[in-house]
Amino acid sequence: MPWFLKLMTHILVLAAALCASRGFANDDGLAHIKKVGKILVAVDTTYPPMEMEGDNGKPAGFDVDLAKELGKRLGVSVEFVVMPWDGIIAGLAAKRYDIICSAMNITAERSKQVEFVPYLKLAQVYIAKKGTAGVTKEQELAGRVVGVQADTTSSEYVEKVKKGGVAVKDMKAFKGATDVFAALRAGQVDAIVIDEPVARYYVMRDPAFFQITGRALAPEAIGIATRKKELKLQKELMLHIEAMRTDGTMTKLQTAYFGGELGKI
Repeated sequence: MPWFLKLMTHILVLAAALCASRGFANDDGLAHIKKVGKILVAVDTTYPPMEMEGDNGKPAGFDVDLAKELGKRLGVSVEFVVMPWDGIIAGLAAKRYDIICSAMNITAERSKQVEFVPYLKLAQVYIAKKGTAGVTKEQELAGRVVGVQADTTSSEYVEKVKKGGVAVKDMKAFKGATDVFAALRAGQVDAIVIDEPVARYYVMRDPAFFQITGRALAPEAIGIATRKKELKLQKELMLHIEAMRTDGTMTKLQTAYFGGELGKI
């Protein structure tokens, strides 16, 4: 065999061994997940009721229960990796975990970095203190201090409204959703723009203080994020999500956490 063919053969063997040792042979993490019997799931626990810290200090919430159900259907255990929102996609790219299941809106920009398996549609809504004249449409953001979670669809929406000519007094971006609602309670902001399930959660917990006053954006899809090219994993997750819609599991989870199906505001 010519020397260059021998060299190429050695290179290919080494490359295959490296991929296999990292558990991502053939650009697909599904075989690795099944082999080790565990799926690593990233969540940002500052976004109740989608993801939050439970009474036992462990991740809890809608997405956590969804991921556990997916683990059962995949036949593997589930381990959660708590990540800050601003680094969660980078962690996936670095292979610190297998998927992100953390109420991530599907956007064109994010779709350049990851693939999505859609599972819910969420509206963006306005929140105000009960008894005040809340925002019902974007023009009414004028003259108000608006609270959002940083690097989210909500923050992008407010920035777009400002560029469109609405004189928003100020937009204050906070690291977590819990911080956004704390700011409204403390009088640091006049209104909040946030995902519908998070809004429902806080209104259900304290209806005497918080109220939903209108819809900012029509329901948009959120999805489980996987690395690009992991087609087998994406297909398997998609099949299980569809089965959960068909057998009523998805409706049951929504009712438990939101008091009904989302996207009706």
